[in-house]
Amino acid sequence: MKAKVGFKTALSLLLKGEVVALPTETVYGLAGRIDRSKTLKKIFSLKKRPFSNPLIVHCYNTKQALEHLSTENPLVKHLFNFFSPGPLTLVANKNEKVSPLITANKKTVALRIPQHPLMRRILKELPVPLAAPSANIYGTVSPVSARHVLSFFNKTVPVLEGGVCKKGLESTIVLPDTYKKKLFILRPGIITQEDLETFVKRKNLGFVVETKQDFFQPGGQKSHYKPKIPLYIIETQKTKKEIEKFLSKKFPNQKLTRLCLQTSPKKTAYSLYSQLIKLSNKKADLIFVQKTRKHTGGLWETVWNRLNKASFGFYRL
Repeated sequence: MKAKVGFKTALSLLLKGEVVALPTETVYGLAGRIDRSKTLKKIFSLKKRPFSNPLIVHCYNTKQALEHLSTENPLVKHLFNFFSPGPLTLVANKNEKVSPLITANKKTVALRIPQHPLMRRILKELPVPLAAPSANIYGTVSPVSARHVLSFFNKTVPVLEGGVCKKGLESTIVLPDTYKKKLFILRPGIITQEDLETFVKRKNLGFVVETKQDFFQPGGQKSHYKPKIPLYIIETQKTKKEIEKFLSKKFPNQKLTRLCLQTSPKKTAYSLYSQLIKLSNKKADLIFVQKTRKHTGGLWETVWNRLNKASFGFYRL
């Protein structure tokens, strides 16, 4: 079989319970039916992902997503209706339709309604949602193109070509807590805290938006998104030359290469993983990225969440 497949072939394989890499607006996902244990186990095996790390379930619409929850949560419905299809993942109590393999035996499930037109066409044709974690080896940089997936899995996984992902970073994961009247951000993403606060205020819901660390949700690990060569964050207002001088003393005889941030966080998010993958394949020993005072707030916080998890170290000059 060719590694790249067309829509009909991808759909046929998924119906049979095979695993196919599919495009979403965030990153490419390693997708398989949620009702086949063998399929789910294959996703974990291909990624070398521990079973203790839950998968995100991708649904076609709000109705399908809510059919997999055990209790009604009005805030969940409000959030899905407002932000979806799009890069928002909601965590809520699951029902018996969701395999414990997907949730790492937790009572909650992470649900998302993706935006990419090809992914939506696939989901519309399938009888069940898809589990679809990022199509990479666990802990490494996520793929934002079919070419990345082919490279990561040595052309052994069928991929549906869908172009370069428009968002470039994973979805925002939130946990609505109706008892505490709080909306917890478990993983920052393209939808920012400011976006969620605006939504809560506009709908007059009376919820407080807070960040909460949860190592047992997708993307919650302390170390993640690692490039092939070490990445170091340098927080400074100094020049590139001064940074390179410092690093040359710190890491003698190491060839340096620089990750350049774009002028806006949106452009940086779009190109971040592509740049990390490209720089990893250069003949260099170390990647460095400069953090300055202008790289803060809003979507920059998501960018730094990914870079902090991807980094091997941090220096302030």
